[in-house]
Amino acid sequence: MSLALAWRPPPKAGDAVPTHRGVLPPRAGTPPPRRGSRLRAAARPPPPPPPGAAPRRPPQAQPWPREPRAGGRREERPVSGGRRPCGKTDGVRDSGRPGCQRGRSPAAEGAPPPRGCAPLAWSGGGMASSEEDGGGNGAVEEKENGKKRRLGALATAWLIFYNVAMTAGWLVLGIAMVRFYIQKGTHRGLFRSVQKTLKFFQTFALLEVVHCAVGIVRTSVLVTGVQVSSRIFMVWFIAHSIKQIQNEESVILFLVVWTVTEITRYSFYTFNLLNHLPYFIKWARYNFFIILYPAGVAGELLTIYAALPYVKKTGMFSLRLPNKYNVSFDYYYFLIIVMFSYVPLFPQLYFHMLRQRRRVLHGEVIVEKDD
Repeated sequence: MSLALAWRPPPKAGDAVPTHRGVLPPRAGTPPPRRGSRLRAAARPPPPPPPGAAPRRPPQAQPWPREPRAGGRREERPVSGGRRPCGKTDGVRDSGRPGCQRGRSPAAEGAPPPRGCAPLAWSGGGMASSEEDGGGNGAVEEKENGKKRRLGALATAWLIFYNVAMTAGWLVLGIAMVRFYIQKGTHRGLFRSVQKTLKFFQTFALLEVVHCAVGIVRTSVLVTGVQVSSRIFMVWFIAHSIKQIQNEESVILFLVVWTVTEITRYSFYTFNLLNHLPYFIKWARYNFFIILYPAGVAGELLTIYAALPYVKKTGMFSLRLPNKYNVSFDYYYFLIIVMFSYVPLFPQLYFHMLRQRRRVLHGEVIVEKDD
């Protein structure tokens, strides 16, 4: 098998000259290399690869790191190609690698790096191997990341189950309300027929406060606690305790509002956790509240107002003096305070939802200052 070598004429003055560090720019007045010189040999093209072999890649010169500034510190970068660095900074020549001097900065002496030595990054007067950086904490970090992934997967699975169950529960409640009204043709007795389902799922919503407290859901514990506790208060301490107001139109009003709101909200959370959120659910989540939120607040206030005469007449949940605890409590005035508390709380929550609506549906950047 014969190899044909291509002949290249010697470079003339002004031509680029290839070296072991790349190609030097042409310099005016450079005489052509003499016959048999190293530059002449370097200018020769490499022999062609044998047939069927992979094409060779041209060697890439690695830049030598610059000299660190005074007081500066340069972090070490991993060395490519699997070559080990030169070693310590004791200034003694490496007996195993000729021409490789430890602790010597070629940038300071103007010399290229010796062959066989990988460049090192300087770190304030000392050099460290890339194998030592972060090698000791890698296993610990990997274990911590794996534990976080497992906890995140469990939390996501639990939240999916919780939201699916709540969506189904409120959907069953809504269907029962519609069937009762179709069969009876009146709203009287509606609360009594659905009160067990309502009490169970509304009390089950206390887990949302727990989710915020343990960090599973990134929501304010205070805001979530106020919303959940207000609904539980309406179910157990108003509608359940005062039988005379269960047939009021205001009770049916906040029941309908709660049902539509919760079906929309929990279905939104479920599809969002599954990464398949339909646009209609997203649109309903951030548009229905514009009408439903004020209507629900109006129904709750009217229900409390309707309960005031019965509370004052019976004195329920009230504690009069004298008693062994020497403490008095009047449930009637407590309900009045609860009604007035809606005045500062409702606008804050309502305008917060409006800001969320602009951010989600219209992509506006809302900057909120921390209280």
